[in-house]
Amino acid sequence: MNRAYLTFILGFLIAGAARAADPSISARIEPSEIPIDQAARLTITATGDDLPQLPPPVVPGLDFAPVGQSRRVESINGVTNSTFTVVYEVRARQAGTYVIASIARGAQPLMLRVDAAAGDAWQPGASAPHTSAPAPAPGASTSPDSGDIRLGADGAAFVRVRLPTRELYVGQSVPIEIQVGTRDGVVASLNGLPALKGDAFTLDRLSAEPERRTEEIIDGKPFTLFSWHGVLAAIKPGELSLTMETPLTVRIAQQRITGQLQGGSALADALDDPAFQGFFGGATEKEVVVSSPPANFTVLELPAPGRPRDFSGAVGDFRISSEFKDHGVAVGDPATLRMRVSGEGNFDRINSNMLTEVEHWKAYPPTAKFTSADTTSYRGDKTFEQAIVPTQAGKQTLPGLSFSYFNPSTRRYETARTEPLTVDVAPAAAGPSLASVDQLSGASPAPNPGAEGGAGLRADHAPYSGAEALIPVYFQARFIAIPSLMILALPGAWFWLQRRERLSRDARGGRVIARSNDRARLAAELDRATAAGDGRDFFCAARAALQSVLSERWQVPPNAVTLPEIEARLGPDSDVRKVFALADEVMYCGRNFARQDLEAWLRIVRYQMQQGAVHERARAAQT
Repeated sequence: MNRAYLTFILGFLIAGAARAADPSISARIEPSEIPIDQAARLTITATGDDLPQLPPPVVPGLDFAPVGQSRRVESINGVTNSTFTVVYEVRARQAGTYVIASIARGAQPLMLRVDAAAGDAWQPGASAPHTSAPAPAPGASTSPDSGDIRLGADGAAFVRVRLPTRELYVGQSVPIEIQVGTRDGVVASLNGLPALKGDAFTLDRLSAEPERRTEEIIDGKPFTLFSWHGVLAAIKPGELSLTMETPLTVRIAQQRITGQLQGGSALADALDDPAFQGFFGGATEKEVVVSSPPANFTVLELPAPGRPRDFSGAVGDFRISSEFKDHGVAVGDPATLRMRVSGEGNFDRINSNMLTEVEHWKAYPPTAKFTSADTTSYRGDKTFEQAIVPTQAGKQTLPGLSFSYFNPSTRRYETARTEPLTVDVAPAAAGPSLASVDQLSGASPAPNPGAEGGAGLRADHAPYSGAEALIPVYFQARFIAIPSLMILALPGAWFWLQRRERLSRDARGGRVIARSNDRARLAAELDRATAAGDGRDFFCAARAALQSVLSERWQVPPNAVTLPEIEARLGPDSDVRKVFALADEVMYCGRNFARQDLEAWLRIVRYQMQQGAVHERARAAQT
């Protein structure tokens, strides 16, 4: 049966050979610019029927070493085409610009520039350096640019993790690239994003769509690379490891059709290819999960000695600058002071109060805005703007601003400072004089009591004249008008007090309705985050809900309900204190929670919200 089937296949190939296209040859070199201590990769591909030999070119000063080769056979409407690909590693003996003559007719020559300087460390998104591939271990394969990988799905796919460092600090963010290599014709589809396996790390801002890269040859077989970029952070210290998993759908051959040919021949290699087996032998699709080899890390605690008081958890490499936006400012005019923090690291932990109490200035709380310089928000600028108002004219000085962070490169805390700023403050605009006000209003200047003809007292004149001076004061109209006005004002005051009480009740009712709506919104957010297993959103909503409840109970603003205030009022072992501590931990480290844990904390928060509603109804009944 196998011999007859094999005879049919060979006849099919021979019949299609009569109509096969003439062979075509293409070549590319990647990268086209390298340092002297690294290698480039030359890929030569021949497509057609009568495939020629593909020897390496001869270029003085360049060495070509074979890395791998692959052969692919396709048949469309009876026409059979073969594709043969060979990859060479290219190294230069000295720096310079090399021209690789045209390998195929009509093709442009290839250019390779070799620099004398050593190559820099790998950066996210940059082309990978190429090094010689060591011998593969059983069950694993080796890529020319990555080190060990683990082929899965019967050699059809792999997952690779690339990071700039394997030593991290708790809370430090580093860019990560996740590569998934797939065999064309074997892997039918990617079924989801790569997933992190390991409870000591968090993976944020993973790109939603992969970036398709060029073909890579592994064990002489072509793989297509897909790349995702994100930010990795460690949440606890120790010697730790992680793996990445990706779900795939692969085509599995139902029946293998070789066995009569001896291995090692070109035809045997072509027939043994999984894509060829799936085409001729029939295949079924199967969902599998491919994992990366464990990536080991050393995660260190942030040192306690030397930690600045204003350190807010920022870890990375940052620079700051400041500027005063309005230099032509006058006393009483608002102006803007701006501080910009640039660099790379965990920008979500960068906070600053800027100026608080400055002589001859009134400062207000600053606002912050982040502008990302890459797709993962690992690099960028965070700008703080603060409104300040001068209170005294003259040459005034704004003190320099500072920002403290931990630099993992230097392994110490650093404080960046800006230079003080000198501002010329103009006097406030002068208001109208009393004389001008009198002129505008038509009022006459006040009489001078000592002037001639004035109305002042004189020794030989009585202060009062006429019959009106003989009427008792308590019978005069101006005296009677005072108690009359007071009597008339009593009902007006009563109506005014009633109206104010009614407005106060309406305002209290409006605040109660607003708080009720806000708590209902937070309760819905808690339920959603619990169902989704989203610890960050859950504890953010839980802290906001408890701040609303406790601020009403303690009659303080919600932002005054802080962790120290809770410890002082409720004690260090209260459940509310634990919720606030976990909220800070989640915001700092990104800790993950199981859904069962979130449901337990949800019951605690709901109980506190119910107690707050009871307390609020009792308070409303008293007032």
